[in-house]
Amino acid sequence: MAEEDEAASGQPSRRQVLARGAVVLAGATGVVGGSGRAYAAQRVRPPRTVLLETVVAGTGDYRYLPFQVPLGVTRIDAELTKSNQETKVGVGLFDARGTAYQSPGFRGIYGEERSRFWVARDAASQSFMPGPMRAGTWTVIVPVFQAPVPTRVTVRVTMSFAERDAPRFTPGPEPGVVLDRPGWYRGDFHCHTPASSDAWSSRSALSPREWAATCRRIGLDFVALTDHNVVTQNYFLDRDAGADVLLMAGEEMTNWFHGHATVSGISPGDWLDFRQSPYGLPLPTGGARIAEFIKVAESMGGYVSAAHPFGLTLTWQFFPEAETRPAARTHGLEVWTGPWQPDEEFALKYWDSALQRGWRVAANGGSDLHGVDNDSGFAAGLPTTVVYACRLEKRAVVSAVRNGRSYITKAPCGVEVYLVARRPGQRTYTGGTVWGDAGDQVTIRCQVRRGAGRRLILIAQGAPFSVTDLSEDDEVVEARVVVPPGGGYVRAEVRGKPDLQPTNPQASSGDMEALTNPIWLAAGDPPADYAAEDAPMPTQPGPRRTSLS
Repeated sequence: MAEEDEAASGQPSRRQVLARGAVVLAGATGVVGGSGRAYAAQRVRPPRTVLLETVVAGTGDYRYLPFQVPLGVTRIDAELTKSNQETKVGVGLFDARGTAYQSPGFRGIYGEERSRFWVARDAASQSFMPGPMRAGTWTVIVPVFQAPVPTRVTVRVTMSFAERDAPRFTPGPEPGVVLDRPGWYRGDFHCHTPASSDAWSSRSALSPREWAATCRRIGLDFVALTDHNVVTQNYFLDRDAGADVLLMAGEEMTNWFHGHATVSGISPGDWLDFRQSPYGLPLPTGGARIAEFIKVAESMGGYVSAAHPFGLTLTWQFFPEAETRPAARTHGLEVWTGPWQPDEEFALKYWDSALQRGWRVAANGGSDLHGVDNDSGFAAGLPTTVVYACRLEKRAVVSAVRNGRSYITKAPCGVEVYLVARRPGQRTYTGGTVWGDAGDQVTIRCQVRRGAGRRLILIAQGAPFSVTDLSEDDEVVEARVVVPPGGGYVRAEVRGKPDLQPTNPQASSGDMEALTNPIWLAAGDPPADYAAEDAPMPTQPGPRRTSLS
């Protein structure tokens, strides 16, 4: 490591992308937090520069480059360069609180798309967190995505001094109760803003405020902002949402080497680590097993869903562990990500096999939209997850999706599917349970809106037991199924015709129009405190706006 004093450097002016893969923009500078005021006038001594160097090769590695921060430093700038431009690496920062798993010292990270950042007490570059500028050992982290040949990586760190530190940065409030009544609320559980470096590079990613405006335009009630390993997009949710949209704090835990998971419903300031390895592989420095990640997310109130779990190189590699360790199972599976493609069919089959084994794992969908200007068919609300919640509020929405009180449809104005099950003295809807002895009959009622020309498929224990060609835009289908020994489930799908685009297969979409979470068929008597459950359908097809005016 070489050290030298010099003048401060200037202030930094579809699936394949993800494989490598504040929050308020102050003008065009990408500043998070304060005003980004000039520091030069307050400097009492020249800045200090440290050069950090390492050689990387291969893939699937994290390099840690420590450096010492003396007392009086009020701003740190960093810039990464590499000797081979074909090598793909990221760059992030931990402060003096250390690099241990889930360290409070994490300050932010970029993927391969960005290489310069700065942090201070009251402000920071886009995606990086303002915070204390404590003296001690700070560390640059360099995730190595792909280094085809040995490559020298250099990080130039410049530390600036001032007479006194800036005031502490404080995030704003998040939305409270947007609408205080039960209903079927439409949302998107996988959304990116420019805080994700790959979304930033699209030059057309929606900011949180633009996501709220998009919700109003297309008919969504809520979205979860799930950026890659960063959380500064969550800092001003109430301000950005306005009065009639629920913006939920989230993060996409992006383990670049073993899979991604969206976490919805955390609080502003919460952050989740990305350094997990499956059993059978050594833990990286600062790493943990996936069960620890899920435990931390649960403590934050988050809903964890394995994202695009069979998407090309993005496969969720923790499934074998989940087979034997319930603590390693995510709350949900993102069985539908953007346009319905072959990997969605694989995800659906895996989810169905998990249901057959009795796993109470919910299905959800998300657009995974990185930028509105794309040629792969991605769009906000494609697909839309529709939850039945007691109110339009973060905790209620998270509870609803985690308990499977939901269905997924292709768009906010897509096919609607309302699934109900009845036995004498019992009634429930999607996500609920009906009890009975093995062989007892259960009546299934499914009402489909906007389904004309499509077919409704009712599935129990992995096999269709009723297929109906729908001729009306509002049609009710009834069928009967028996409670199997040991219990089972019923769910519904609506399929139509695939939308194939031979000149652009990435933008093609399969024939899925909508699918529900299951109703469970349990062997035995209902609990003593059992009460019939109902989720009234909206009087008119949606979407509907939730304006409070």
